Amino acid sequence: MVDLVRQGRAWAPVAKTAALFLLPLPLCIAALVDLTHGNVARFALTGGALGCLWTAGAVSFSALVAEARYFLGQRADPPRLPLKLMSLGLTALGAGLAATAGGHAWPSALLIAALAGLGYRAFYGRDPTARRIAVNAAEGVDIAAVTAQLKQAFGRLQGIEQAAAAIAVPEFGQRLKRITAIGHQILAEIERDPRDAARARKFLNVYLDGAEKVTVEYARTHRQLRNRPLENNFRQLLVDMESTFDAQHRKLLEHDALALDVEIEVLNARLKREGFN
Repeated sequence: MVDLVRQGRAWAPVAKTAALFLLPLPLCIAALVDLTHGNVARFALTGGALGCLWTAGAVSFSALVAEARYFLGQRADPPRLPLKLMSLGLTALGAGLAATAGGHAWPSALLIAALAGLGYRAFYGRDPTARRIAVNAAEGVDIAAVTAQLKQAFGRLQGIEQAAAAIAVPEFGQRLKRITAIGHQILAEIERDPRDAARARKFLNVYLDGAEKVTVEYARTHRQLRNRPLENNFRQLLVDMESTFDAQHRKLLEHDALALDVEIEVLNARLKREGFN
């Protein structure tokens, strides 16, 4: 079932792009006045400002749509191009051209452009950066496949974190924060030693997916309605979930310790054979 809460939180910023289409509307009137009076130079400045600001709005819309899809896990990575940065530059240029068309000298026009750029950054934020997944090389392991698994797993953890923010019970939010923290530790272990991906396959492909779905569903259906029996059931589920995440993490750590013991024994045997021990 579609999670309306999570969808709403992700898509809400897209509406902000309306500002870049509505606020420059007075420039349309100014451009018509300039054209009527035959002031070609001023008309060019006003039209250029309007074009920059509306283009900035279109670019920002694309950026925020892609960002929403990224946060919802509908795409693996954010846009490669820094769309918000491009839109910031267009917004600053448009504001500077509008100020020049309004009779401001170039120093004050530059100041207005800089303030417009800062305002854009404060209102729309920065471009999201893709999580850097650096899987160590390991013999006999398909690194590309492990990287794809980890991208999906990080997306599921992100889904749990977003759903947790919509749950009104502080205790549940804290428990989910601990669960996702352990989840990040598990994925970091797999990044370090991709051979662990095979041992954590069920966790990555089955359990983590189920954990996200049940958390998102609870956030969707019970974020406002308080129901004591359901809260108790979800609380116990979170306890079990945390225990399972912790057990998976210990399993990977124990595997690492065993591998390290074997490597130490092999190294000691080799040193003795070579006469260094």
